[in-house]
Amino acid sequence: MAKAATKKKVTTTHPRTGSQFTIAAEIYEPFKAAILQSLKGSKGKTFTELTDNVVSIIKKKMPGFKKSIPWYTISVRLDLESRGIVETFTEKGKKLNRLTQ
Repeated sequence: MAKAATKKKVTTTHPRTGSQFTIAAEIYEPFKAAILQSLKGSKGKTFTELTDNVVSIIKKKMPGFKKSIPWYTISVRLDLESRGIVETFTEKGKKLNRLTQ
């Protein structure tokens, strides 16, 4: 009996709680690329702006994706924050996201 091919997983970490869970790499990588593409050259975007950008990018790259794009966006963004790639800051009372310098 042949073994089923194991799919590659990425372990994500929440920057404040340290909780971890895994996401299939085939989902994680396109979301990571979409977040980085959206934040590149930006001085800061609200979560809503970031999510709107990611939704449009993911719908083009993965037209059959039926899961919650905002949920994956926040999960991957938090992991990128814990890895020091993205940061969250407050400006004029707004919570914004940007790439770290």
